[in-house]
Amino acid sequence: MNPLPKVSILIPTYGQQDFISSAVSSALAQSYPNLEVIVVDDASPDQTAEKVAAFRDHRLRYVRNAQNLGRVKNYRRALYELATGEWVVNLDGDDFYIDPDFISKAIELAYSEPGIVIVSARRNVVTATGTREPLLLDTTVLSGKEALLRYNDQRYHFSHLATLYHRPSALACDFYRMDVISSDWESLLRLALKGKVAYLGRVVGCWNLHGDNASLNNCWRDLVDNLKIWESIYQTASVMEVPRKTLGRARNATLLPITFRDLSLIFKGGAVLDAFRYLHYGFPILQTSVVLRILVHPYLWLKCGINIFRRIVR
Repeated sequence: MNPLPKVSILIPTYGQQDFISSAVSSALAQSYPNLEVIVVDDASPDQTAEKVAAFRDHRLRYVRNAQNLGRVKNYRRALYELATGEWVVNLDGDDFYIDPDFISKAIELAYSEPGIVIVSARRNVVTATGTREPLLLDTTVLSGKEALLRYNDQRYHFSHLATLYHRPSALACDFYRMDVISSDWESLLRLALKGKVAYLGRVVGCWNLHGDNASLNNCWRDLVDNLKIWESIYQTASVMEVPRKTLGRARNATLLPITFRDLSLIFKGGAVLDAFRYLHYGFPILQTSVVLRILVHPYLWLKCGINIFRRIVR
């Protein structure tokens, strides 16, 4: 282990002037000594630059794109062109850390045994009505294959802001190659399959759920496109000596709750037909076992009935 490997905290942002100061200050408050914090502003049409300029810290760097690249291309530029650390974590401009020792503890765990490429901690979810705390795991290390097989359990999910990853390994994996909602999961799970994942039993930050998050998109077409990450992930896993039946069961167990989540987002928009379009166009990925289990579940028909009733009343 390098005595103090450099860590890059990347803060990609667009139009987040109301949140960016909290993100930057929480990153700079990390106790880890060998740190760089890079704000990558995707041509924001607001006062983001002025907010960042208020900080005076040699570890902080502000970069503004000449033109808007979009969320995932901005992630990719930050990682491939700007980061210089051996390890990287991505803190979106509307999120923030609450544990100043996160990076220090993550780096310590990353070098606790050979082959670790990801250290994943937990985060709270902050909404207008309060804060939701996550289920915690004890600090542990798993093979990437085992991490994928357990991904139906939310305790094993990767949260972007709370997941430190090895930058050279990420570059070799073609990180952020898919411009979809869950580009982070697609990249991190493929990287996990190349080594080991360490789970840090700490809540280290907060994800601001304010309504403009990309993951709250209720467009059925975008949600169908997002399902494509699982084709990519499981194609990688299929050549990693994971038994086909075991992989199939894990795949179905993971996709079932994700599909329910997607349908919940679609129903929030009141679009009954879009729910069935999602199931129809997503069928090649979801496959028969998942779609049938969705169709026989009373949730789908109850939500359909409620939304149809609301339309009639209006």
